[in-house]
Amino acid sequence: MKKLKVKDIMLTGAFATLYILCVGLGVLVGSFFDRSGNMMYAPAFAAVFGGTVYMLLQSKIKKFGAISLLGMVMGAFFLLSGHFFIAFLPGLVFGFLADWVAGLGRYENKSLSLLSFVVFSFANSGPIILMWLARQTYIDSLVARGKTEEYINRILLPVDFPTIAGFVGMVAVGALVGGLFGQYLVKRHFVKAGMAS
Repeated sequence: MKKLKVKDIMLTGAFATLYILCVGLGVLVGSFFDRSGNMMYAPAFAAVFGGTVYMLLQSKIKKFGAISLLGMVMGAFFLLSGHFFIAFLPGLVFGFLADWVAGLGRYENKSLSLLSFVVFSFANSGPIILMWLARQTYIDSLVARGKTEEYINRILLPVDFPTIAGFVGMVAVGALVGGLFGQYLVKRHFVKAGMAS
């Protein structure tokens, strides 16, 4: 298995910066659909906008570790933006799983690359997953950050099957749209320009 070199890590860092911008754009667009502030729609829109960045990263660095590193950066992003430390775990877990899935096809199988991105897109769901799996911890972290009871009650999502299934479905659809569009752009433009293979 090929190991990441310093230039691969630096390139991954550059892609991570672009992906964070896509997440920010996803948060912005998602806020138009949900005024409660719980960011339920943000991961789905982040997946739509981030698909091209992800697919370009895969085409440039066909080695295990780059996607995992991207997931770690996303986890660190949530950690540094004030979320409870457990919000770091989805980035770590889903980044590693996405890396493994893409690696099954040697980072060249289009279907596995697309599935990999669907898996990776849940790396951006740290705050949402924390809200469900560690609800009291999540509430305590908000209180510690000075959030009011009204704010906390407004953003809390119910722990029920329709809500969870709807969230998973939205992220998966967003990832499929973003991933397919990303693969199209990489093949149509970046490969022809010599920026991808």
